[in-house]
Amino acid sequence: MSLFGEPRQVRALGDLYANVWQIAYVTRDLDRGMQTLRERFGVENITEVPTAGATFLAGDEAADWQARIAMGARGGLIVELIEPVAGEVDFYRRFLPDDGPGLRLHHIATQVPLGDDVWDSLAELLAGSGLRFDYTVLIPDRVRAGYVDTTADLGHWLEVCQLQPADTEFFSSLVEPS
Repeated sequence: MSLFGEPRQVRALGDLYANVWQIAYVTRDLDRGMQTLRERFGVENITEVPTAGATFLAGDEAADWQARIAMGARGGLIVELIEPVAGEVDFYRRFLPDDGPGLRLHHIATQVPLGDDVWDSLAELLAGSGLRFDYTVLIPDRVRAGYVDTTADLGHWLEVCQLQPADTEFFSSLVEPS
C-alpha cells in the first residue's frame, strides 16, 4: 500500500495499524525541534504548516486551541511536530519533558476513507471498546482528525484522519524529494 493509497476498511481497531501514515512528537520549541530533526535525524524536508481556519472540538464542544505544527518526511511516514501554545492543549503538554526542548512521542496517525458514514461507524467501533474521539480538529478542505486517548493501553494517543486531496498532495510533496 502506498502512504496515501485507499485505506483498509476498519472492522476492528487493529485495522487502523494498516493505515498509519504519520508519527507525531510534541516539543516546547517548534523551531528547535525542526532543527533537531534536520541536523540529528536528517529529516531535511520539514516545514511549518498553517492551522488558520481550524475548528477544535473537545468532545462535541468548540474550544480554543492554539498550536504550532510542522510536517516533514524522509522517504516514508510523515513526521509531525507540535508545539502546544494555548487553550485546550494539556493533552499535548502532559507528554513534554519537565525541562528542555526535547521531543516526545504523542500520537500515531492513521487514515480512514472520507465520509460521515465511515466516521460514525468508527465512532461506534470505538465506543464498543470504551473509547471515543476526545478531541477533533477540522480544517476545511484539508482534514478531519479525531484524537483517541489510548494512553492507558498504548502509552500514546491515536489520531484518526480523513484526509482531503489537498492534504495528501501536500504530504506526498514532502515525501517525494526526500
